[in-house]
Amino acid sequence: EIYTLSLHDALPILTRHATRRRNALTLLEVIVAMAIFLVSVIAILQLVTMGNERALDVRLQMRTSMRCQSKLAEVMIGATTLGSSGGYANFQDDIDKDLQWKVEATSSDPNQLLWTVKVWVKADLPNGRTVESHLVQMILNPANRGSTLDPAQPSTTTGMGG
Repeated sequence: EIYTLSLHDALPILTRHATRRRNALTLLEVIVAMAIFLVSVIAILQLVTMGNERALDVRLQMRTSMRCQSKLAEVMIGATTLGSSGGYANFQDDIDKDLQWKVEATSSDPNQLLWTVKVWVKADLPNGRTVESHLVQMILNPANRGSTLDPAQPSTTTGMGG
């Protein structure tokens, strides 16, 4: 009998002997995988740090905004006098001792009834950055406003009769 051997039949025998079977990773593959892993861990840690800084900024922006509104309300009711406070001052006897505020008030009319009030509240961060809120509002002079407890003024009317 004559056996005919084709190239197709001989290919699996050649390939089986040409390639070795591997049971483990090489040292180079392990080092490359570790480097990729460490780079990704560093990137994730930087993102977490940036997220924490932004959360702190948002929290401080909320606090400065709320204190700015409350300081403007104090000016509106007359608890803080109209006028300029000069530079920044700390909140005294308060939970927000780390915040500073200033007020500028300018009269908008000759009778000094209408005032433009500007209020700033800021927080200085340890890294040198500043978070600040600023409000501007026109208000009536609290010293010239009446209340419901004031006695009624008699009205003068002229009668038409005859």
